[in-house]
Amino acid sequence: MSGMLSVFLGRYKLVELGRQNLHRYQRKAVDFIFERPFSALFLDVGMGKCAIILTLIANLILRGSFQGPVLVVAPLRVARATWPTEIRLWKQSAGLDFTLIRAEDSDPDIHAIYREAYARRYEKERAAGEEPKVAARYAARYAAPFRLRAKELKRQRQTLNRKADIHIINIEALQWLVDFWEHRGCTTGQTWPYKMVVLDESSKFKDHTTNRFKALSKCLPRIKRLHQLTASPATEGYEQLFAQIFLLDRGERLGRSITAYRQKYFHKIDLRTGQVNPRSKYGKWVLKKGADEAIGEKIADICLVMKQEDHKDELGDLEWQSLKRPIVLDPTLMKNIEDFQKTFILKLDDIRIEALNSAALFNKLLQATSGAVYDEERNVVPVHNEKIEALRELKDELQGKPLLVGYWFQSSKDRLRKAFPEMVFMDKAGRAVDKWNRGEIGLLGMQAAGTAHGLNMQKGPGHDLCWFDLCWSAELYEQMIGRLARQGQRNITRVHHLLCLGTADEIVYQCLQDKQEGQRRLFEYIRAARARMERIAA
Repeated sequence: MSGMLSVFLGRYKLVELGRQNLHRYQRKAVDFIFERPFSALFLDVGMGKCAIILTLIANLILRGSFQGPVLVVAPLRVARATWPTEIRLWKQSAGLDFTLIRAEDSDPDIHAIYREAYARRYEKERAAGEEPKVAARYAARYAAPFRLRAKELKRQRQTLNRKADIHIINIEALQWLVDFWEHRGCTTGQTWPYKMVVLDESSKFKDHTTNRFKALSKCLPRIKRLHQLTASPATEGYEQLFAQIFLLDRGERLGRSITAYRQKYFHKIDLRTGQVNPRSKYGKWVLKKGADEAIGEKIADICLVMKQEDHKDELGDLEWQSLKRPIVLDPTLMKNIEDFQKTFILKLDDIRIEALNSAALFNKLLQATSGAVYDEERNVVPVHNEKIEALRELKDELQGKPLLVGYWFQSSKDRLRKAFPEMVFMDKAGRAVDKWNRGEIGLLGMQAAGTAHGLNMQKGPGHDLCWFDLCWSAELYEQMIGRLARQGQRNITRVHHLLCLGTADEIVYQCLQDKQEGQRRLFEYIRAARARMERIAA
């Protein structure tokens, strides 16, 4: 990183946290999964699941029972950003090497191979008399296999990195990984190397018919530890539990087949008649009376459930919790952004956008990290959709719980409306408040400057706020959070920040935290001074 942004971010190093920073419930979770090699943690969003797993790995190393490398399987953006960040953040894991098994078209090395093949073929086509558009089409078709081969070889090199203690891969690529080791075992004798596997968001394995479930199932005999992490293992029904628990005990608790599981714990109700009919083609599986309790008792020994509201004594008087959801932009875009800082000119394909001064530059940098930039004519120029996809993943994690989305730019509102047609937007009169408090709105967009003051939105089931765009104003920032974190709120408000790493996002976030810390210190001084005055007066 270079230029203005690197100088600014250089002030803010990752703060190393240690075991002493773990909450009691986190230590309890570490002990729970240490003693149970095949187990699940059903933790609320924001309760520190990465820290728990990393501490477990450190404990296994200290006790001489670590069988690396560990495989972490996670949603794409969590794999790309969250796990690498958390590994560096905690002292007990900062010394561990990791590799991200991921190759993308935009990677500089992959792109260079593609461009070389493309240019070579393009020149030949032009020399043969083809028009530029036709030559470009033929060249792209010729170069595509070179790119695919380069990506395959890169993934293989990452997978065979023997120095890495932790291998991280996204869920969609798991089948590729299993197939790779299966083929390698046939040709070289090297078989599945991962004795410990962590499934981050195990609810993604709820369907026993998916290729990812089948692929992982084949590896179970060679896995000595498997730990599952999710906040929502069965939000759509208890049928989802079968596949997840099967990966932990191979059918010991809930049965070896989905058919046996359904027959024991469910009725099949004919949707046309409302009667029990096991053979109905129009049936729906419904839990038998008392089956939920029976299933809970069956799996309680290997599943630990933790809710934030159950640990308020540890979290103290915390009204809201700040959670970072890091996003990694592709290298080509990051290079463009770095060049933008130096030259005040942003180049996006055939589009050129110029910032007239430093203030305009930083504002456009913030726009770019959000995903779209205004040009000189106030036209919106798309840059990326990473925050849209990150918001989609958060929405999936919350499994239907209401989510308030804070934004700053009008372009963000337009993009959110297009990406989430179901999203309701708060009007200046605040007419959506009553519906929000009644739980009738699942996704609510809110502009920080226009509607941050004076709305009581704490009375409903929603206690999650996601900042899509951050604003500079600490007052507006706190006022927005204060819509949910106020008297009458029954839960700790979770404030999720979508932050593109190495960009202006991190500058604004850190500045807001600094302003808040300064204000907190001021309040503490005032309280202490008032207490002294009262003691003297007494």
